[in-house]
Amino acid sequence: MSEECHLRDGVELNLVDVEKIALGLKSLATYSMLAYEHDDDPEELDEIVQEGLDAIDRLFTC
Repeated sequence: MSEECHLRDGVELNLVDVEKIALGLKSLATYSMLAYEHDDDPEELDEIVQEGLDAIDRLFTC
């Protein structure tokens, strides 16, 4: 892991947050592809991406 980004003190990785991060990143990639093709802003994808970003913030200090 990068020296710039590390787990917060006292935090252990948990499956729920890791799943949210993975789904958020996958959704962000999907959203990016769709955004290039259309000027849509799917609210559901935005929510999933935000949950993933929130999970990253709970677990990591970057």
